[in-house]
Amino acid sequence: MKQLLIVIAFIIHLLFSATAAHAQTGLKMNELFEGRIIPQERMVETRVRGKTLEKYQLTYYRSLRFTATKEETLQLRRMVDDDSRGRFTSVYETKGAYTQKVQVPSQGDKNRFLCYQEQWKKIDYQREVTVIYMEGHVADLGELEELLK
Repeated sequence: MKQLLIVIAFIIHLLFSATAAHAQTGLKMNELFEGRIIPQERMVETRVRGKTLEKYQLTYYRSLRFTATKEETLQLRRMVDDDSRGRFTSVYETKGAYTQKVQVPSQGDKNRFLCYQEQWKKIDYQREVTVIYMEGHVADLGELEELLK
């Protein structure tokens, strides 16, 4: 019986890992989430599923936070631009930060959203970057922004 529970727990873990790994499928930014742009050891990752997200009409939240060079952020911006081509995008730029939010193509019955933000540090060549991927039943980017306020 104990072995059966261990096997079941392992299968559930594999299913969750496979689902999470494919959440960003079809997006250029998926390369970042897979650790091909910035090494995993330089990133702080957060993943959330379940009841915590229900009030936001979301089913999955994944964020990455890391320090990047100016060159790395230029590459990341190009990737976000590729993912946002032909989609509704909101871009905010201030003296010390750049933010881009986009609703990317739906996957099944879930709408998907990508948020990219970089903040300049005191050292000119370093940026503090946060990339967030969200999916769920929230209708669009405007509604998501209202729910998150």
